[in-house]
Amino acid sequence: MKMLMFGSGFTHPKKRRGRMLGLAALCAALCALTSGCAQMKKNIEVHGVKFQKAKIDELGFVIGYLDSDTTIAGRPCKKGWVHVYPNGDLSGFTAARDIVLSRFVIPSNTWVFQNRDGIVTKCAFPRDTEVQGYVCRGSSLGSEGVQTAFYPDGALKQFYTRKPVRIDGISCKTSLFQPGIELYENGRLRSATLGAELERQGRVYRKNERIQLAPD
Repeated sequence: MKMLMFGSGFTHPKKRRGRMLGLAALCAALCALTSGCAQMKKNIEVHGVKFQKAKIDELGFVIGYLDSDTTIAGRPCKKGWVHVYPNGDLSGFTAARDIVLSRFVIPSNTWVFQNRDGIVTKCAFPRDTEVQGYVCRGSSLGSEGVQTAFYPDGALKQFYTRKPVRIDGISCKTSLFQPGIELYENGRLRSATLGAELERQGRVYRKNERIQLAPD
C-alpha cells in the first residue's frame, strides 16, 4: 500500500502561531455571519409574543423559541423555533395544525416560509403532499427539507416529485441536485428535466435534458 506524504509534519513556531491567529479570525468572522454566536435572551416578549428564548439582530429580525404552540400574526405556530420579521410578521415557522389557504392546504408540521407581507412563498412538507394535482415531494428535515414554491396568489411555482409526471404532454422528472419542475402562474410548464426523449418543433431533446418553454 502506498502512503501519501504531505510534508514532514513540522511547522515553525511563528508560522504555527500565525495560522492559529488566522484560524481564530476566521472563526470569529463565521460567528458574526451566523446566529450561533449571537446573544440569546431568555423569557423575553417581542411583538406581544412570549419566547422561552430569543435573539434580535440590529435590524429587528427575531429568532425565538416557543415553549408551547402559539398563534402569531394569525398563523398557528408549533412549539419550537420561529423566525419573525421586524414588522412582527412571520418569516418561518412550523405549522401547529393544517392551514387552509385559497389554493391549497398546508399540512401540520410543515415548515412554512413567508415574505414580509405574510404571504406564503415556500413550504417544506413533512411528507409527500398533493398540491393542485401534483404530488410534491416532502421530507423529515424541516426547514432544511425539500421545498415547494408558490406564487403570491398561491399557484404552484416549483416542486419536486419522486416519479416522472406528464405536464402539457411532456414527461418531467426531478433530481435534488437540479432545479425542480417550474410552472408558469397559469399552470403551464415553464422548465423541467425531461423524463423521456422529446421531439418538439423539429428538434429532438434527449432524456435528462433541461428544457425551457416560452409562455403562451
